[in-house]
Amino acid sequence: MKKEKKAGQIAKMLTGILDTMLVLDANSTSCGLIYQPKAPEKLKQFRDGKSR
Repeated sequence: MKKEKKAGQIAKMLTGILDTMLVLDANSTSCGLIYQPKAPEKLKQFRDGKSR
């Protein structure tokens, strides 16, 4: 029981960290100035801190 609770807390923290990283990546330029491909539609849900 204790291990399950700890695993759940770790999973929540990891999810929060990954969501934050996706928000930062969705709002930053990662390609050169000349060519930047269009972002996938699923990535747009993380734009401006609006996840899920």
